[in-house]
Amino acid sequence: MKNLLYIFSLCMLITACDEEKWLETEVFSDYTSDNSYSTPQLIDIAVVKLYRGISDIRYYDIVTGSTFAYQYTTDVGVHSLTLNGQLNGWANSIVPDNGQVSHFWEKYYKIIYNANVILNRIEDVEYTSEVERNIKIGEAKFFRALAYRSLVILYGGVPLTVDEITTPKRDFVRASADAVWEQVISDLLDATQLLPGADEVEQDGRIAKGAAYHLLSEAYIATNDYPKAVAAASEVIDNLGYALMKERFGTRSTEDGDVYWDLFRRGNQNRSAGNTEAIYVSQHEFQLAGGDLFDDLPRYVMPRWRSLRDINNAPLFVNNDFKVYGGRGIGWWQPSDYVIDQIWEDSTGDIRNSEYNVFRDLVVRNPASAFFGQKMIESGAVTNFGNAFNRDWPGAMFMKCGPINNFPEEVPDNAPNSSYRERYVMRLAETYLLRAEAYLLNNQPDLAADDINEVRGRSSAPLITAGDVDLDFILDERARELFVEEERLLTLMRTGTIIERVRAYNPVHNGTFGDLEILDHQTVWPIPNGEIILNSEAVLEQNLGY
Repeated sequence: MKNLLYIFSLCMLITACDEEKWLETEVFSDYTSDNSYSTPQLIDIAVVKLYRGISDIRYYDIVTGSTFAYQYTTDVGVHSLTLNGQLNGWANSIVPDNGQVSHFWEKYYKIIYNANVILNRIEDVEYTSEVERNIKIGEAKFFRALAYRSLVILYGGVPLTVDEITTPKRDFVRASADAVWEQVISDLLDATQLLPGADEVEQDGRIAKGAAYHLLSEAYIATNDYPKAVAAASEVIDNLGYALMKERFGTRSTEDGDVYWDLFRRGNQNRSAGNTEAIYVSQHEFQLAGGDLFDDLPRYVMPRWRSLRDINNAPLFVNNDFKVYGGRGIGWWQPSDYVIDQIWEDSTGDIRNSEYNVFRDLVVRNPASAFFGQKMIESGAVTNFGNAFNRDWPGAMFMKCGPINNFPEEVPDNAPNSSYRERYVMRLAETYLLRAEAYLLNNQPDLAADDINEVRGRSSAPLITAGDVDLDFILDERARELFVEEERLLTLMRTGTIIERVRAYNPVHNGTFGDLEILDHQTVWPIPNGEIILNSEAVLEQNLGY
């Protein structure tokens, strides 16, 4: 200790004679908020952050559990750890002080803020190509529209700002829902003109104008302008180079399977892979520094089948079976009976429910089990599937949620938690179903049936007639086609069906696992209480009933 004090004192004596030199600092970088958006490259980095913001919300906010809140609060699933886990009970959990309620508010407004900064700064940036500048403006406007669309569906009218905020602001007031939708439509109309065509984008994952038209169709439905909704969807379907995938394709098309199975195999999601159905695809770069994100889709959705034991108490599976059966599932939320069984009752022959796409039984793979090589349910190997939530085996598992027999070699046998593939944000099948919804609401059920049949025909499902079409049928068809892809909560809130469908189909609300409540006013979520408190210079009104 004495030696250290001596060295320190000596250093002080040596430098004391030149105090200015001692205090002088050397600037290694002049990167500031003012010059962060000063070049096309820096603008593009900021735009990429917008893509990342949406991917975070949809796929990567695993710690908070928010990624799957758009599923287990609806008719297609339930949070399966405990009866009152996460947001299971609407009446008790969807309240102003809930962290997930504020989580989405904060995430979407961060995207809006970043988009506003880009749009405010980009005109001062020197571009050699105005086309390039316009594409970045189009991307920023698209993501601002996507964020506001999500906010207005979740919370109703929300504070609306399209300018960069440079100083603290505590006087936000809520705009009407109509005003928010008007801004969404305005941004998307601009984006349709500024974004490139599907074959002109810079790289996989970047959006083209088809994504803007797709979202515009939904916005027009939400504002009851059905002819314009039809026109926007028709632009995608008829004019922009998209087409449903109807033949086997991609990395594993020579194996047993079908075209729906092909859509979800690793390496098949992007247009560069020959997928003409993909409109907006969130990218996953395996083992790329800064890009190797784990979306945990198998971990959340796939059941905990590895825990199953036969009637002699022997395990049915071993660790390396994780890669065979789609990942190390935990079943943190599970599909409802509605999506496992009920939606298929009138859809015989539907490949989306085929043995390749929905596993309803598994072959026992542990040689130590007396049932080795036999199907576990068919053989009677298992007769009790565990707790009331059936996390070990709820009755089926969906192969679109896991890369069956196709994990990267570098993934250890006991750690295949991610899907290790790109994820669809938008694809053409949904565009058809949006147009069908617009046709139905415009009193054209025959044309709605035609669009639904385009989707069903690809899946070899029985075709329907105009008399079969109502909103419930469209919602069922969305569940068959878009399970875990669509933001189901937003779909049900937008269509005004969230309360009736939660009461009818959600296991913790309909008496299957419990009788929790969803209240009549919960057509929207509450405004986060923390936002109301911080907004000290104006009144940020709470939604009725909260």
